[in-house]
Amino acid sequence: AAGAHPFSLWQSQPITQDDRHKMLEEDMQDVVRSILIFGLHVHVAIHDRDLMIEIMNEARYFLPHLLALSSNSPFWQGRETGLKSYRTIVWQQFPRTGIPSTFNSWADFEGFVNTLVSTNCIDNGKKIWWDLRPHPFFSTLEFRVCDMMTNINDALMIVAFFQAIVAKLCKLREKNLGFRIYDRALIMENKWRAARYGIDGNLVDFGKRAEVPMRQLALELLEFVDDVADELGSRQALNHIHNVIQQGTGADQQLDVYRRSNGDLNAVMDHLIKETQRDVTWSDSEA
Repeated sequence: AAGAHPFSLWQSQPITQDDRHKMLEEDMQDVVRSILIFGLHVHVAIHDRDLMIEIMNEARYFLPHLLALSSNSPFWQGRETGLKSYRTIVWQQFPRTGIPSTFNSWADFEGFVNTLVSTNCIDNGKKIWWDLRPHPFFSTLEFRVCDMMTNINDALMIVAFFQAIVAKLCKLREKNLGFRIYDRALIMENKWRAARYGIDGNLVDFGKRAEVPMRQLALELLEFVDDVADELGSRQALNHIHNVIQQGTGADQQLDVYRRSNGDLNAVMDHLIKETQRDVTWSDSEA
């Protein structure tokens, strides 16, 4: 499991033969064929649709932080890219991706979707591929910004943070409080930093108008959701962030193996296989 295969070439990969993938290939050609990447999508249920839009507007701010923590695609087609999440760059070839704009209400969002449908841009809301979107068929906010992580504990940590962020933002609204809504262009600046540097870089605290090390922001994020962790039963999963801060993300570990093996990408693959299986319990039937 990783955000991208270290050396596989998209040109040699067969396309999944089902109607959806055939239709996407016909529509977008090489843009679709080149998407040899793997992301983690996390759904958090919110049954009040107007509340869902309000939470989406606020939760966009945290997307770069979680991207940095999940970064796990430093290689692309046999090359060291210099980025920690090259999957982010590949994915942005798709239309309707990236940080979403803000919406005033569910009706506002629904009007946007209906405009795209009525003008034959899309046939349904599933073809809106933002980093965070209201799922068109489930009552969930779907977080789509993260690389697929190799180790199961890293993945559980990310899932727990998205759930906790939603719970915390809902709790603030119950107290007639809210989280500041930032401009999409500002959040995109942090997203680039997250994709480029992972947790080794600085993100911008736009409230303070200052750069802050991502490792420090990770601890601030843990503190931000502290008062919902026990209610959700996710404190152990959230506390795994200390291990990521100390040991690095999946991208950092891939790069470490690559350098220690004198640039052997097969050694990187062996590492990914081993780490994918680590800490996973198999039943007798699955073994």
